[in-house]
Amino acid sequence: MAARIATDFALRRQAHAFAVYVSEFAAPRLVPADFFQPPPAARAQFEFTLRSLVGKAHVRHVSVWNRRGEILYSDDPRLVGTVQVLSPPVTDALAGQMRWRLLPREDGPQSAGRMEVFVPVVVAGDSRPVGVYHVVSDIPDLEPTLARLSRTVRASVVGGILLLYVAMFTVVRQASRDLDRQQRALRAAFIGIVRSLANAVDARDMPTAHHSSRVAEYAEAIAREMGLDGPAVGVVQVAGLLHDVGKIGIRDELLSKRGSLTPEEWEVMRRHPVLGYEILEPVPIAEDVKMAVRHSHERWDGTGYPDGLAGDRIPLAARIIAVADAYEALVTDRPYRRARSPLQAVEEIRREAGRAFDPAVVHAFLRVLGRRGARGLAPLLTGRSRREPADLPAPSGDGQRAGRPARGLDHPRLPGGASPSRNPPRP
Repeated sequence: MAARIATDFALRRQAHAFAVYVSEFAAPRLVPADFFQPPPAARAQFEFTLRSLVGKAHVRHVSVWNRRGEILYSDDPRLVGTVQVLSPPVTDALAGQMRWRLLPREDGPQSAGRMEVFVPVVVAGDSRPVGVYHVVSDIPDLEPTLARLSRTVRASVVGGILLLYVAMFTVVRQASRDLDRQQRALRAAFIGIVRSLANAVDARDMPTAHHSSRVAEYAEAIAREMGLDGPAVGVVQVAGLLHDVGKIGIRDELLSKRGSLTPEEWEVMRRHPVLGYEILEPVPIAEDVKMAVRHSHERWDGTGYPDGLAGDRIPLAARIIAVADAYEALVTDRPYRRARSPLQAVEEIRREAGRAFDPAVVHAFLRVLGRRGARGLAPLLTGRSRREPADLPAPSGDGQRAGRPARGLDHPRLPGGASPSRNPPRP
């Protein structure tokens, strides 16, 4: 009985890991409407999304069912468009319950075991799943662990209750470590997908290539300096990579324009945080990431955009990204201005503490740069144009602005002397 409980726990963890991986892989590429199209019309979108999934993370087979029992996609083309009798696992998944089961070996006792997982596809605003992902995967790493578990439990029964307890504790902990390693690998794959998306956004504006990766690195360092825990640091890192994803919806001529923006163009540019939030809204990632993307251009004094939040009402991750984004923008050449030196950029950010930026975040950023020394201001990636300072200024004691506002953080000048509300320069 104890062995069965432990094995079931490990298999459930494995099934959940596969379900999370497939859902996170497919969610950014599919929309709810794809599950309501007839199979011939839907096949191309599912083919584009899911074909590359086979072969990754030990996935061998993927098919997609809709509510009517039609197969929208399968790596066996003969099944696409057919209506199949709903098996109990598919029926349960369409009712909102994930189901899994082990399958017999295909090629004899030396082949790896396989697991079949039925994952309900749930979208916002609909109480019923719109479809089911049917995934068949190998479990070569899990099977040896389960074999060790079974052998140890048998020996422990002979030795008595005490030995049984010790053996179970050890084996289950080992199984958990194996599963944790797999989850870390899936997390690394997720971060890789996010980086690819960020690089695709940056590639539309070559002068700012790799901008998102550098902002994410600065922001992660600030978050760690502020003592944030692991999940919070992860939110900051992912939001830093995705903070400009809304620029997908901005015209190329605005992103690369060398002159000043007109008031109408500036209003279009200011929409990119909201566009980014709308793009990410259906994606199954932390809500904190989405809110950090939406509010990454708010200002501490409440004059930012899109919602005019002020002070602690701005999510902490957004406040951190605002500082990292401003510094990275200042020290990088842009089509409409030359790069500042790192020393000038640090002074401008320090002066804006308490006005554009959270003073606590600025203090943490200055400590990061001060500890890294000159190397901390060197390019994190190649291909950047900047001048290195002889040394770094010491962080100020109170982080308050002094003198006139920093020019690099003033709002951009528009034709005819008009200007929008006080905001940082063009994002």
